Amino acid sequence: MSKIKKVDQETLKNLNRQIILNYIRKYREISRIDLSQYTRLSPTTVSAITAELIGKKLITEIRIGDSSGGRRPLMVGVNPDASYVITAILNPKEITYTIVDLSCNMVEKERISCDIDNPDTVKYVLQKSLGSILQKYLHNRDKICGIGVSIPGVIDHNNGKVLYSSKLHLKDFDIAAIIESQTGIRSYLFKDSDALMLGEYNFGIASTYKNIVYINVEDGVGMSYINSGKLFLPGYGGGFELGHITIDSNGSLCRCGNRGCLGTVVSERPVLNKLEKLLEKGYESDISISKNINLKDIVEYSNNGDKAARYVLEEQARLLGTAVASVINLFNPQLVVIGGPFSKCKWEFLSILRDTVRDRALETYSRGVKIEYAKLQDDSALIGMANDIFEKEIFKPIEL
Repeated sequence: MSKIKKVDQETLKNLNRQIILNYIRKYREISRIDLSQYTRLSPTTVSAITAELIGKKLITEIRIGDSSGGRRPLMVGVNPDASYVITAILNPKEITYTIVDLSCNMVEKERISCDIDNPDTVKYVLQKSLGSILQKYLHNRDKICGIGVSIPGVIDHNNGKVLYSSKLHLKDFDIAAIIESQTGIRSYLFKDSDALMLGEYNFGIASTYKNIVYINVEDGVGMSYINSGKLFLPGYGGGFELGHITIDSNGSLCRCGNRGCLGTVVSERPVLNKLEKLLEKGYESDISISKNINLKDIVEYSNNGDKAARYVLEEQARLLGTAVASVINLFNPQLVVIGGPFSKCKWEFLSILRDTVRDRALETYSRGVKIEYAKLQDDSALIGMANDIFEKEIFKPIEL
């Protein structure tokens, strides 16, 4: 027989406060009358709690609402200036960082181009970027409730450690401890595709779905999964290393040490290799291969009608479509989101990928799934991390 847990008055008050705060966040602006109806709390309780939240500057009175027959209601909403989060994306060639307010608007965004390929450079760029933005917001430093960093690689979410990142050449790297010792602010570590997924789920193309796969292709292939509205974190060290699934045991050597990983045939490096071979054979193209060209450039060439770029990327669409078909067979999602430079293709890339999926996935699953481009690009990761941190620090889950 289950025991009924007794709730004291203070716990009940905290619970009601969190319920009201979360409703205000959900609806962006709402009247006290509607809050009372939605929460089934008395008007007196709602008025007392909203007054308290206004006193703490977590919410603010926004405007006079429309009348439905009586007095026009006063609308309340989250106060954007109440709290901030700093988020950063670390890539081998750059760091992008921003400060985000409580309404998940980016207040300021900066990008520093640099080579990030060892622990020392990671420490340096973090110190430089975080020091810069903290200096600018020195007067609001006490309002910064967290710092989120996106990393390509295998991470320990609970302890903020990079277990392994082949792209940044990191192993057992305690990034959270480094940030917290420098700033005194609690920090959170995210896998790059998880951060992108969280943004698309809360603010982008995936906001109306509950079971979503996000596949990010750039200088590797990453994947994340939301199941029943929750980001799925499969055990210690993460998982879903789609780019390291072996598809050819005799294939090219992957930077992980294995051979024939998906990332050796789909991603930036195989695209460049294929393109270089085509150009050596005299294939018609305006492209001049150099070490400075990247996947984004090739996508842009393809959009402008370059035949070699189109040929290579059409092949990528079919190869990626084969991998997506396997993912659909495993997870049966409602939506598959394709992120990274491929999502900038303005021609039939997505149609080719969808046709390949239709040919290779189980028909029962493929007919129900939608496959779409990501909508928000890098901004998705920046605001996705911020939203997740605000949920942990401000809009905490309601528990008894």
